[in-house]
Amino acid sequence: MRFRLGVCLIILNMAAVAFAGSDRPITSVKSLAGEWRAVGGASAAAIRIKPDGAYEGTAANGARTVGRITIADGKASFQSASSAGGVTWTQEGGKDVLLFVRGDGRGSAKLERVNTAERVKAR
Repeated sequence: MRFRLGVCLIILNMAAVAFAGSDRPITSVKSLAGEWRAVGGASAAAIRIKPDGAYEGTAANGARTVGRITIADGKASFQSASSAGGVTWTQEGGKDVLLFVRGDGRGSAKLERVNTAERVKAR
């Protein structure tokens, strides 16, 4: 039973990647700098990425998270105290979307860029 659940989760993660918009190249972590939040407010997940790739924010479970995004061999990845994995950047419905997929297959997070006008309205 546990094996089947694991296989289902992996398939769902792969489907999420497959149905996302086409990947945008991430040539510099500076291009990701800014505020990001869970797509559609689906969870409490939200991070602020600094121009050097360091990030801090709130994980989907509400816990504080800090980490760093790096680029090597044309691929973006993330590393935090509790997990590591890949990062892809797409456009969906005209919005920038980051998909963080854990390397151990235990989860993913889909975040959309918070634009300046939305940040001003929220204050």
